[in-house]
Amino acid sequence: MLRTIREGYVVRFNLPEECGYTGYSVKCIYKYKKKKQKYLLQMWLIHKDFSDEFKIDSQEIDTQYISGTKENIEDNITRIVEYAALSGFFDKYVKRFEYTYQCFDKGNEFFEEEQLYAGHD
Repeated sequence: MLRTIREGYVVRFNLPEECGYTGYSVKCIYKYKKKKQKYLLQMWLIHKDFSDEFKIDSQEIDTQYISGTKENIEDNITRIVEYAALSGFFDKYVKRFEYTYQCFDKGNEFFEEEQLYAGHD
């Protein structure tokens, strides 16, 4: 018999373009931890142009315990993400994300060129 494992709840926010985050969103996964009497919150950075099939397209950017009740936890998460976006918290993660994909693109170009030249031998 299969046992259900609850991984928590998910909310996602599009980051404000006026903050320089065009196309980015933050996926927040939260789960209540009885022993701590708080919610465990994980945030993941995602870009709209990349599918979720590759692990490098999202990076876990923060894990923290936050207070809240069933009734207000999503409001609390909204305030956290909004403050983080307006304060520039996501800047370094967006830069790292873009750097990772630039490296991927360069590596992909290199291997495609290598295969093209290998076909001419």
